[in-house]
Amino acid sequence: MTAVLVVALACGGVSACTAEESEPTVISIGVAAAPSLSGAFTELIGIFEQENPDVRVHLELGRSHTIAEGLADRTDINVFASASEQAMTLALEQGTVTDTQVFARNHVVVAVPSGNPREVTGLADLSRPDLRVGLCELEAPCGQAADLLLGAAGVVTPDVDRDEGSRGLAARLADNELDVGLVYRTDVASSNGWVTLADVDERDRALIQATGMTRYVLARVPGGEDGPDAGAERAAAGAFRELVTSDRGRRALENAGLDALPD
Repeated sequence: MTAVLVVALACGGVSACTAEESEPTVISIGVAAAPSLSGAFTELIGIFEQENPDVRVHLELGRSHTIAEGLADRTDINVFASASEQAMTLALEQGTVTDTQVFARNHVVVAVPSGNPREVTGLADLSRPDLRVGLCELEAPCGQAADLLLGAAGVVTPDVDRDEGSRGLAARLADNELDVGLVYRTDVASSNGWVTLADVDERDRALIQATGMTRYVLARVPGGEDGPDAGAERAAAGAFRELVTSDRGRRALENAGLDALPD
C-alpha cells in the first residue's frame, strides 16, 4: 500500500509550539508518460492524491522518445513511464533516469469501426486492396509492434495510411475514415464502443500475443528533485512508483487494457 506522506511541523528555537498549526506544505511531482497510459495513470493519480492530500501530481503525455530527449533540461519531471525500451535506454545513457523497471505490456490488435461494416475477420484482411488500412508510423512503438506482427503473419499491406500514434488511428477508425487498423488495445478500450476488436481466429490471437507487443518501463528522474522540497518530492515520487506496481496499480493497468507484469 502507498503510505500517506506526512509533513512534519517543527517548532522554532526553544520556545513552545503554538496551539495553532501551520497550513501543510503542498508539494508537486511531475509524471511524464506515453499517451497509451493516460487512462490507467489518471485513475492512479486520483487514488494517490486522495491518500496523499499534500501532494499534487501533474501528468504530461507525450511520445516516449521526445520525453527522453528532453529530460536533461527538465526539473519538473520526477517519474518517466515510457512505451519504448529504446527511449528508456537513451535516457539511461544520458544519465537522466535511474531505477528502471518493466511494469506492463500493451498489444496492437485488429481494430475496426463499430459494427465492423467491411467484415474484417483477421490480419490477412489488411492486404485487401479495397480496404483503407491504418498503421502507426514506424518510428512509434505502436508502428514497430505492428510491423513485427505483420511480418510474423506474412501479411503485406499494399496501401497504408500512417499516423504518428495509436490514439490518432483509433480516432480515425471511430470517424469511419479507415476500415481497419492495428492500434493499441488500450485505445479500443477507451473508445466508448466507437472502435471494436475484429473477431480474429486463434492463430491471429496467438501472433498478437507473441509479437505485436510493446513493453512499458518505469523510472525515477533525479533531475526533478531540486530545491528545499527535494526530499519530500523524492519520497512522493517513490510512493507513486510503488502504487503503479502494486496490486491496485495492476488492476488499473488491466482495466485500461494493459497486461500488468508481476513483481
